[in-house]
Amino acid sequence: MYKFIVLVFTLFITNNIIAQEILHLSVKQAIDYAMDNNYQIINAGKDVESAKYRVKESTSIGLPQVNANVDYNDNIARPIMVIPDFRDPTQTMELQFGTNYDASLSASASQLIFSGEYLVGLQAARKYLEKTSTDFFKSKAEVKQLVSNSYYSALSAKEGLSVIDSTLAITRKLAAETREVYKVGFAEDIDVDQLELLVSDLEASALYLKNQLIMSHAFLKFYLGLSDADSVVLTDNMEGIISLKYNSGIFTNPFNVNQNIDFISLTKQKELSWLQIKLEKAAYMPSISANFYYQTQAQREVWDFFNENGTWYSSSALGINMKIPVFSSGQRRSKVKQATITYNQMEVMEIQLVSQLKLQYDAAKNEYMNAYLVFENKRKNRKTAEKIYNKTTQKYVEGMASSLDLLNTHNQFLDAENQYINSALTLLKTGEELEKILTKY
Repeated sequence: MYKFIVLVFTLFITNNIIAQEILHLSVKQAIDYAMDNNYQIINAGKDVESAKYRVKESTSIGLPQVNANVDYNDNIARPIMVIPDFRDPTQTMELQFGTNYDASLSASASQLIFSGEYLVGLQAARKYLEKTSTDFFKSKAEVKQLVSNSYYSALSAKEGLSVIDSTLAITRKLAAETREVYKVGFAEDIDVDQLELLVSDLEASALYLKNQLIMSHAFLKFYLGLSDADSVVLTDNMEGIISLKYNSGIFTNPFNVNQNIDFISLTKQKELSWLQIKLEKAAYMPSISANFYYQTQAQREVWDFFNENGTWYSSSALGINMKIPVFSSGQRRSKVKQATITYNQMEVMEIQLVSQLKLQYDAAKNEYMNAYLVFENKRKNRKTAEKIYNKTTQKYVEGMASSLDLLNTHNQFLDAENQYINSALTLLKTGEELEKILTKY
């Protein structure tokens, strides 16, 4: 029984380990992973695939269309017509029409010869594919920013928690030592109370940051397309990413609005609007198609359709059809006007977007520059505050500083540390915003 329980427990643990995926990812690796597994990107890829079939569907409209039809009737009660009797006009006679069974085989083929609407519709389908491909690239850029920002948030929570944990360990040790010194009469109770207050505050901060870290990882796993059971280990650090991004020439990269993904997406939409005008104008043009029809039919009193001596009556026809629009009481003209207005609106939106993108670029560049200066300042302040705190801690141990001095420098150090981490997170996120605007299609 004991061996059975151990076996079941081992299998349970093994299954959980297999089901859980542990990924060690840098920012770049996380982005690459998301490009293949993110839900939004997967659906955007499906949209591109669907658009390709839409082009094939539009193309097939102008290709030959062939249909076949098989009809069979068992005339259970044939129709009867009452007519005057030819032999005696004062009397009537009943005539039954048809046969007990009849069957027919038919086939039809049609070919579109000319249609302005078809030609424009085919152009629109291809342009729609281009628009969908553009949106696919745009989705990738958006997901890249989401993954990067969630990665940075997780890093900031991890770093903040690391500082709190190390400070908490030192403070707990000091509190315990001070409590022992107080017991022998060489310290005041206020010193013990202040240190215990520090410990309590640090424990609350640690709990808060742990929850923040859990939520940051949850968002990151969601953007990566992972399940809750999976785990992600962050292999990058904040300062390394900041240095790499700053040295990548993000300041010097020129901004070309014509290569911006939002501008290109709007341009594709504008081209679709222009094709809509052409489509409505094509409704004024005639359309020409050819068709061929063939049918063979048999009528039987006895069910013997497969008798080779039975008679089948064939008929066929070849025709040309021309549909000429003549008068629509202004309906076609109104549709053209509506499509033209929509196109004019797209022109206005294009001008607006150009101005908006230039403003966004200038703002993003300035925000990144300011964020970098703030980060450098907070990094220096952090080092200074840490130095002061360490010296004050040493003086407190040696009895040359009071617990109030320790409390003040401790709060000053944690505040500087918090400002440093926040400034680093802000710098990384503003860098992502600037990179997104600079991304070329």
